[in-house]
Amino acid sequence: MDVLMLSNAALPAVGMLGLWLFELSSWLVILQVAIGLGFVIFVHELGHFLVAKACGVKCEKFYIGFDIGGLKLVSFTWGETEYGVGILPLGGYVKMLGQDDNPAAAAREAQRAREARDSHPVRDVLEAGDLPHEPTSDPHPAWDPRSYPAQSVPERMAIISAGVIMNVIFAVLLAAWAFGLGVEELTCEVSSVRPGGAAWRAGLRTGDEIVAIGDKVDPVFTDLQKGVTLGDPAEGVRFTVVRSADQSERLLTLHPDTDLGIPTVGVTSPFSLTLPADLEPGLPGAAGRATPAFTPGDTITAVAGEPVGNYAELIAALAEQPAKPVELTVRQQATDAPVTIQLPPQPRLETGLVMAAGPINSVQADSPAARAGIRPGDRLVSVDGEAIGNPLTLDSRLRAHAGELVLLGLIRDPAAIDAAGEPQVETIQLTPREVTWIEESRWPQSPVAVSSLGISYAVGSRVVSVSPDSPAAAAGVKPDEVVTRARFLQAGDQATKTREDDPGVELSEESPSWPFVMAMLQQSPANTRLHLTVTATDGLSRDVELLPVAAADEFVVDRGLVFQPVYRLVKAGSVGAALGQGMAKTTEDLSVVYRFLQKITSNQISPRLLGGPIEIAKQAGKSAQEGLGRLLLFLTMLSANLAVINFLPIPVLDGGHMVFLLYELIRGKPPSEHVVGILSYLGLFLLLSLMLFVFGLDLGLIPRR
Repeated sequence: MDVLMLSNAALPAVGMLGLWLFELSSWLVILQVAIGLGFVIFVHELGHFLVAKACGVKCEKFYIGFDIGGLKLVSFTWGETEYGVGILPLGGYVKMLGQDDNPAAAAREAQRAREARDSHPVRDVLEAGDLPHEPTSDPHPAWDPRSYPAQSVPERMAIISAGVIMNVIFAVLLAAWAFGLGVEELTCEVSSVRPGGAAWRAGLRTGDEIVAIGDKVDPVFTDLQKGVTLGDPAEGVRFTVVRSADQSERLLTLHPDTDLGIPTVGVTSPFSLTLPADLEPGLPGAAGRATPAFTPGDTITAVAGEPVGNYAELIAALAEQPAKPVELTVRQQATDAPVTIQLPPQPRLETGLVMAAGPINSVQADSPAARAGIRPGDRLVSVDGEAIGNPLTLDSRLRAHAGELVLLGLIRDPAAIDAAGEPQVETIQLTPREVTWIEESRWPQSPVAVSSLGISYAVGSRVVSVSPDSPAAAAGVKPDEVVTRARFLQAGDQATKTREDDPGVELSEESPSWPFVMAMLQQSPANTRLHLTVTATDGLSRDVELLPVAAADEFVVDRGLVFQPVYRLVKAGSVGAALGQGMAKTTEDLSVVYRFLQKITSNQISPRLLGGPIEIAKQAGKSAQEGLGRLLLFLTMLSANLAVINFLPIPVLDGGHMVFLLYELIRGKPPSEHVVGILSYLGLFLLLSLMLFVFGLDLGLIPRR
């Protein structure tokens, strides 16, 4: 029995999936995926089949998928072998004479062999001419000479290992083919960083380029993901970073965060200055109100007449005048002609709710706060003698004082009391810096960055105050109430209609996601309503609905612009180079699977990141849509995955059979059939449990966090 396993994400919405299936191009993707996945399994089974045939073993069945209860999609017999496609697409198998993954069937066949041996001694059988060869050292002389158990231990080892070997060879060829065609890879430039994350703490910002990860030079974004996920959080991951503004180079050791269920450093993939080719009408925010309107494939080349060459330069230009309209020079894809577009400012949408800010949880390296001696655990309570107000807008207010001295009031020891019986406040003087990059809370549970100071803090969902005449005040929300859930409703949506389909964002002390809710609100279509579940001080909950309004003096820097990622073509220059890159890619993928399993077993990575057949098909489909080269690399990874998983020392899998064969080779006799039966049932139980678990993850029955 050979199975597939993978690591994972979430399923698309059923409605979107239905629309996708009506497109002809979607069926071409499905065909590519089906052929690709089927061929990976076919190659593995072909390895077993060819070596078994070379050893003279009779192969009774060759199946892709499992014909549970005899159910199959198609089958035919050629020679002595039945070939077919089973109804259950979870792997495949080759059924050899005398060999069965079912412990009960194997035990029955062993009993038959013993009865044949007892009733027909070997000598009598030979004299009768039933066996065409002399007796061997095989422990079951009554086996049919063409059965799998009748072969020598080295031959059986060759048969068992052939599937894995074929998968490795196939992976090399697939990867070589992909690099021969050329593969578009995301570069390792940084578009933004997660506030409080490892990259943020080290001082990475928009426009920085990661030029080395450990010993990997000139990495692509997948190298970053693998290096962080499989790195050692305690020792950290070494990065070499170049800052685009001055081309300075720094060596950093980042310690990945694990609070999101998987090790991350908190950077987003790079953005170009070109809008998506499949741009839909109705861009969010100010970008949707630009005149004339943006068209698919537009590329921004200048802001207010000043050329911009990358995303970091664009953000820096927009950050200079967030409250004013800007003139963009755009090169249109259709005509390749320059067009001038007026982009209005984007006022920040507000509800009137002011939430409680937690203590400072991170201080950025080489920031004004770090130089002033501010530490994690300090609580910021005032700026120039005034309360900090809305913690989500503090940074934009401080940016107006860049280069000026400000006084910060901090509570450093909650137990320290002043003469009035209040917590003692310590005053620190520092100078906010100018900020020309983005550090926004676009992750659930993300803290808020005060970029001008270099600090971050969590913002909870307990209401500190409600602005007069605000949507929250009109809805009757009061101080000290707690928001426990938030959902976004578009025009025409009804709260009762969408509650089950859209559970929204949960808010609690363990999940302080109010900054994420407000960040997503800024990117939502016009007239989006915020549906909140609010718990009063008496413990009773109620639902309220708010229509956010534009703030008078707070603005969104990126103004709703969306861009294509930045790719670079990775292509081999010759057949030899393609094979070399294919071997390196396969070796890397094999190592990744082993390291991923090691991380799971050591509890460094959650097993909820695994994916099963549905997730495999989903990821394969996504890869196919990105081009043949990307699909080939996905199949390379899948082939390596299949090789490693099926060679794990679990009875019923190839690796389990190999362990039994090693025992037989060393001891000169096979292990006890009773022991093999018990271990096989345990292995089967483990395998079925794992399959149920990954199916639960794929179907959303088991949450991934």
